[in-house]
Amino acid sequence: MKKSYVVDTTSLISYFGEVFSRPRQISHNALHIIDKAFKDHDSINLSIPSIVFVEIFEKWFKDEETSAKIRSEIMTPIYAAPNIEIKPLDKEVLENFLKIRDSRIKFDNHDKIILASSMMLQWPLITSDSKIIKYNKRHRVVPDIIS
Repeated sequence: MKKSYVVDTTSLISYFGEVFSRPRQISHNALHIIDKAFKDHDSINLSIPSIVFVEIFEKWFKDEETSAKIRSEIMTPIYAAPNIEIKPLDKEVLENFLKIRDSRIKFDNHDKIILASSMMLQWPLITSDSKIIKYNKRHRVVPDIIS
């Protein structure tokens, strides 16, 4: 049976660490899941909320060389993979977004949209974000967190 996961920004940046010149922030297991999705389209589905790309474009599209590298080494493989979707911000995601409430945890809206996408799909979320991990421990809104 095909397994399915939602991937957040830090996870995607970790997987493509050499493009961003960043150290990996997720576990070997999480990296393995993402890698397997790119190499074996029949065993794993990935959903990447569109807000992930907004964050990447805001922080990383600083010059033409970096932008071209992101397009060729990240966007092209994602577009080519039939088992990887870019999840749009839709009504169901917004409905889940509004359910995320905990005065003890201060989320930014990007993280709330990512968590809401995972909630809507009811797929495990690959993330190293401590706020999301803490929120899910308290409220169990997604089946699992792979960090």
